[in-house]
Amino acid sequence: MTKYFLSALVIFAMISSCKKDQVFSTTPEVSFDNFIKYSDAAGVDTAVDFIFTIKDGDGDIGFLENEFNTSCGADNSNLYIAYEEKNGAGYRPKKIWTQVTDISSNCDTNIYFDSVQVKFNQRMQYIEPPGNSKTIEATVTYRMDYISALILLNTQGRFQFYIRDRANNISNTAVSTDLFLSK
Repeated sequence: MTKYFLSALVIFAMISSCKKDQVFSTTPEVSFDNFIKYSDAAGVDTAVDFIFTIKDGDGDIGFLENEFNTSCGADNSNLYIAYEEKNGAGYRPKKIWTQVTDISSNCDTNIYFDSVQVKFNQRMQYIEPPGNSKTIEATVTYRMDYISALILLNTQGRFQFYIRDRANNISNTAVSTDLFLSK
């Protein structure tokens, strides 16, 4: 009797451990996970890891290192992050006054000064899932250090972000929790 019970228990464990591959949309989905802050000896924040999750059903995330669209006005980013500063009970885009260079698709260049939102658009590396299933569920860490980002940010704010896959599908726009910085 005990022998049959153990056999049934082993069979049940084997069946319950087999799970079907999850099915995700071919349009990517992003969600915010958390921040990890790094501080110096004086307690001043010097770097922040922005951590989020990606889900994609066909695994076409990121660019190869040598893959660039060289046509005029091409957008070679695929991770779009915009910063919003805390303003009372709400948020507003954090803007800086800077020189802007726009290049049209027919290679016309327009240079002007404007107040533009602080953005941290990037190129994510190509991710190729192992095996036959091309479904991706991954955690991404993007590090912002003092030189590249923290000097532009207020002591409290949040990020809105989305990604674009290789087929130009745009993910949902996700919002981080508030980031509190010690300066």
